[in-house]
Amino acid sequence: MLIRSVLIAAGLLTMLAMPVLADRTMTADIYLDRLHAMWLGEMLGNYAGRPKEGSGARGGFTYTVPWTTLVTTNPWSGDDDTVFEYMYDSVLNASAAPTPTNAEIKTAWETYVPLPSFYIANKQARWLMGYGFAPPETGSIHHNVYWYAIDSQITTEAIGAAALGMRQQAADLVKTFGSVTNDGFAVHAAQFYAAMYAAAPLETSVETVVEKGLAVVPQTSRTYQAIQDVRAWYAADKLDDGVLDWRATQAKVYDKYYSDDGGRYRGWVESAINTAMTTLALLYGQDEYGHGDFEKAVEIAVQAGFDCDCNPATVGGLIGLMEGMAGLPAVSSDNYYAGTLTNITKNTSMLQIALDWQQAAERQILAAGGTIEGTGAARTYHLPSSDDVTPPPEKSDPAGPKGLVAEVLARGGTVTVSASIAKHDPTVDRDNLEQIIDGITDVSYNGHLPYSTDNGDNAQPAGDDWYQLNFDREVRFDSLIFYEGDTRIHINTDPRASEPYGGYFDTLIVEVGQSGVFTSASNLVLSEALDPYKFYQVIELQFDPVIGDAIRIRGQAGGQYEFTTILELEAYGVVPEPATLGMVVGGLASLLVRRRRG
Repeated sequence: MLIRSVLIAAGLLTMLAMPVLADRTMTADIYLDRLHAMWLGEMLGNYAGRPKEGSGARGGFTYTVPWTTLVTTNPWSGDDDTVFEYMYDSVLNASAAPTPTNAEIKTAWETYVPLPSFYIANKQARWLMGYGFAPPETGSIHHNVYWYAIDSQITTEAIGAAALGMRQQAADLVKTFGSVTNDGFAVHAAQFYAAMYAAAPLETSVETVVEKGLAVVPQTSRTYQAIQDVRAWYAADKLDDGVLDWRATQAKVYDKYYSDDGGRYRGWVESAINTAMTTLALLYGQDEYGHGDFEKAVEIAVQAGFDCDCNPATVGGLIGLMEGMAGLPAVSSDNYYAGTLTNITKNTSMLQIALDWQQAAERQILAAGGTIEGTGAARTYHLPSSDDVTPPPEKSDPAGPKGLVAEVLARGGTVTVSASIAKHDPTVDRDNLEQIIDGITDVSYNGHLPYSTDNGDNAQPAGDDWYQLNFDREVRFDSLIFYEGDTRIHINTDPRASEPYGGYFDTLIVEVGQSGVFTSASNLVLSEALDPYKFYQVIELQFDPVIGDAIRIRGQAGGQYEFTTILELEAYGVVPEPATLGMVVGGLASLLVRRRRG
């Protein structure tokens, strides 16, 4: 108490109670200019690439952006690149907490996003809400058939700018918002973009911003690999002959993420290849000082291909945050129109949007422990001194299979796989049957595709679809775990309203083989019911213990094209020593007799 009295008398207690002002500062007027440029940069980039959306070629294509015409646009009509961010600004400012709840985000979607609008993962998420699902289930790998697509990374970048200089807060916010539509490595891409947007207003070097964004991405993510590949190819290009050739690097991206890589390219809306093209445009779009050259970077993002309006929109917004309005082309109109939303103010200005984002950003600064000093346009933001980040937990691929397969292999034995439609191409996931015993059961990070029995023939295979494990010895089977794959649909259709192409079982049994003769397992119980609308189901199949040298699941394939998909088939039980096998068989016989008598 004595110390407290002395401090009060000296007028120091109030000073000690105040948060310590950090070294990282920015004035409100400069930040507003950056936010204004972010929005204009996104719109310019989006409009620059709209005529070429979905185009792609090895080495890119040639296209001249009509800048002279572009800058006269009035109004700037938003599409999925910006209208969701426009909506999310109101969610951030209306929420009682710095991070809105999933319920608040769902309410905003149901209020502002009409059902027939938008595409890919956004469209699926809105349909799912109509079926009673809420975020993050609406973006989950188990419910959103396009969980791997680009949606979250193009609809949340500006949220990163609202977390000025706070990359972890940006990544955390975008995890919440991005999970409405996506999962796994696609959300990592959104977090990468958001962290770059958070860092950009305080940086002048494009390469530094890319590096700072990458810090929030787990190294086992497909997103991390795509970004690192581009960075490595760019670094090698710089060291080569001093002449930077973005088209040569684009060809490397094309070869790996379009042509090769296990056939994991899923169309021009897939996240990883677009993240790579955006990173490429940023690195090759620098000026001689390492700053972002707006028109150069946007043109590369357009010509590099694939999502040719979304990627340049991300690039344009980021450079706007770094360079401000002075670094962008002068435009004749600041009018913005959010025509694809409902129950919201459709006509506004980009400056007003920037002011609204500034309000959201000030809430984030204060909530994180920063301070705002002074009033008016020149007030100063004192940001938290730490900008440390912790990426999401890693998910390393397992070294091999589990269960009986692992045990037999460890003993020097062999296990083979067979199926109703057996394809054995190790370079293409969909055609690599051997991968159903490679141990990989989670594809949300690595982007692997499940094996598929789709062979272009719509007819149900004779005896239905089946997947089988063949052992070089007799073992006791106690249970199976079936890791289902994905369901495939016609693009932008509701799988509950229009029958999917296939990818799932309508019925499922277990059969055990002994010397080529198969019998159905008795007392079969599934841990959960088959559900054609729940993707990547994990189903445990329990049955009476039985001796055999092969085991399989078999059932009727669902969908229009009657095929199934599978990630992994794990068998569990006991591998008896040869001398004890007879005792095991006798014991099982006694057990089954007792069960029948019971």
